[in-house]
Amino acid sequence: MQIQNFSKKGFIVLKKTISQSLIRSIQSAILKKASNKKNIKNSYKNFNKIIKTTQISKLYNFINPLNKHLFNEELISKILLEKKLLNCITTLLGRDLAVSAESSLTINLPERKKNYYYKNWHQEIWSGVSVSNVQIWLPIFYKSSLDGQIGFIKSSHKWGHVPHSNRKPLKLPPNFSTIKSKLDIGDVLIFSTTLLHRSMPTKYPRLGLAMTIKNFKYNDYSFSDNFNWKIFSYSETTKIQRFLGNHYLSPFRLSETKAKIEMS
Repeated sequence: MQIQNFSKKGFIVLKKTISQSLIRSIQSAILKKASNKKNIKNSYKNFNKIIKTTQISKLYNFINPLNKHLFNEELISKILLEKKLLNCITTLLGRDLAVSAESSLTINLPERKKNYYYKNWHQEIWSGVSVSNVQIWLPIFYKSSLDGQIGFIKSSHKWGHVPHSNRKPLKLPPNFSTIKSKLDIGDVLIFSTTLLHRSMPTKYPRLGLAMTIKNFKYNDYSFSDNFNWKIFSYSETTKIQRFLGNHYLSPFRLSETKAKIEMS
């Protein structure tokens, strides 16, 4: 089973995980918001046109409102609640789950030297997330699954913290093996926050979605506690706690009539 290999490989690829109807809804929401058109056709061609008219230096200003829109429309939660993905995350982390509100769409462009979203080798822990969190990535728009996705350094999740400066490794082993992701639309990649990864060079614009997930009941005292988190799943014991309302466990959270029946 793939999940049992997560500690060994540092990542899991879930094929055909997000329904095509949900992907189309996400694509449509992005195109409509980005173009300010209600009836824009849902296609890579239109996405490409929009990107070509966007200044590279202003990509963050382009992406930020789209991120907020996906959260406001509950599309992020819908992705995470897809059965196959949720089952995998809960097996790894439990059912008390939250997604970082700093989760973001990312653009990979051919002009990678000027592209803020083009990342060289890095670990997510450099950004303050915990080793007890997991990272999720999935493609939203691309020209080809063989172009410009994510690359990994094999087994690097077992190296621990890699010294770095300005988000660049200060030193890497002289010989290491790499793995390139080849995800289709609807596939999902889950990987360790210590796994070294980077954006792969691309010939065509690509849009992906990166998310950080944690079990909000686990106190790891990392800087990720400073992030803004959105809860999307509760365990059965947490549901009982929410029903009780407070940790003092005040008795008889019932109407007066029901309380008399319960006490009789």
